[in-house]
Amino acid sequence: MKHISVLDIIYSLWQRKKVISFSIIFFLLLAVIYILTSKPIYDPTSIVKINVFNINPTWASEISRQYIAPMTPVDKVGSEVEAIKVISGDVLKEKGVNLVFKIPKNFIKLEMKKTIIDTIKKDIKFYLEIKNDSILVFKNKSLFCSGKLNEEINCSLFSFKLNKIKDFKDEILKGEIIYKNYPKTIEDWNKNKIVINQEGITDLVKITILDEDKIYASEIANAIANRYIEWTIEQEKRIAYLSLTQLKNLLKKFDYNIDSLKAIADKLRLDSLTLVSYMLEFKPTDQALAKFIEKLISDPNNAYLREAISRFYKKDIDYTRLNNEIVNYLTKRDTILSSILDREITLAKTVSPAYILSYASPPYKPKWPNKPIILFASLFLGILIGIILSLIFDVFDKKIWTIIQLKRYSHLENVNFFYNLKELKLYILSKPKLRFHFNEKIENFENYPKDIADEYVLIIKRPVDIYSYIDIQNNYLDKKCNIVLL
Repeated sequence: MKHISVLDIIYSLWQRKKVISFSIIFFLLLAVIYILTSKPIYDPTSIVKINVFNINPTWASEISRQYIAPMTPVDKVGSEVEAIKVISGDVLKEKGVNLVFKIPKNFIKLEMKKTIIDTIKKDIKFYLEIKNDSILVFKNKSLFCSGKLNEEINCSLFSFKLNKIKDFKDEILKGEIIYKNYPKTIEDWNKNKIVINQEGITDLVKITILDEDKIYASEIANAIANRYIEWTIEQEKRIAYLSLTQLKNLLKKFDYNIDSLKAIADKLRLDSLTLVSYMLEFKPTDQALAKFIEKLISDPNNAYLREAISRFYKKDIDYTRLNNEIVNYLTKRDTILSSILDREITLAKTVSPAYILSYASPPYKPKWPNKPIILFASLFLGILIGIILSLIFDVFDKKIWTIIQLKRYSHLENVNFFYNLKELKLYILSKPKLRFHFNEKIENFENYPKDIADEYVLIIKRPVDIYSYIDIQNNYLDKKCNIVLL
């Protein structure tokens, strides 16, 4: 019975518990060092309900064909997310990246700070000297910029404002301004520090900023959200203005067409009335007209009558159709006037259809480092590496420490392996009729001579040299062996 079971592996790993324990302690120690040395990263988030409605006209196919308003994209939310990403770049250009100010906080308070993003390309440290109300900024030993307390100080790479908390006269206060070179550009910010995602399948978008300064990160998230709201108002007004201009031009064409149709209708009506009046007021002396009227009255089926009826009927139908056309144009004109009013209302609006559902606030706990996850991962990795090392040691170790090694180097045909002495004793007690020979005496069990014994019992004490174990085996090949590793 030389197959290796799960129990063999468990016992073998238990025998290598020192290796596994060392691996676990090592990785846990690395995790603790990482947690203590890594800077906390905060993730304040603002939630915006975006504008997913489109300002497309719903009237008159002629107007639609003129593309007065842009068509709705297939992925409206996706296009708005991309717009927010572009807006975030503009906000970063204005807000700048974060600076670390190390100043005497008992005397000085930092009111404002800004770095021109994409300008500083490496780690730089500036030195501050403050005396009375004057502020001097040095780069290395050269004067970089200067100004006064309570006023905005604009340097070529950044600007800031410091306020005095306590009076100091003859003292010279010193401090530092530190810029860390990460990330360098707006593209890096958008890739590594700004996360803009749709919330599920809703029209909500989360704007998350990852930064070491939770207050600064909150300001950036809210600034991007506010700028997007302003942008939606501007976009709506821009589209409304474009639509209004084209609607007014179209209204002029409709007015012209309506006036022309009315003039034609008036002429048709005038022609019809003139002929009827003339026929009713004819002179009896006019024999031709008298005969025409006479025949018209006396013979309704007369060709002249039919011709006259057809003539007037056609004029009646033409006039009706023309009148209907005028009514249609007037209906469309009313729709255009209503749309013009809507656009004028839109131009006067000051509230965006999009709005901020939740403003970002400085989070209480950092997103990273996540201590439970790091510790759990390090524990898992320590156990995994410890198991792998234990199995590797089993393969390459020249001494037998585990049951797996024992089975690997055993070439006995008829053999039982036991994990401990208790199991071995239970086995011996279960076979009262058999005589056992022990290579090492066990108390309370009779040790029969080798030649008369039914089975052998080999007690192997770890660690044992592989070749020594093989020599022991060679002396017990003729009968069934029971082996225990102690």
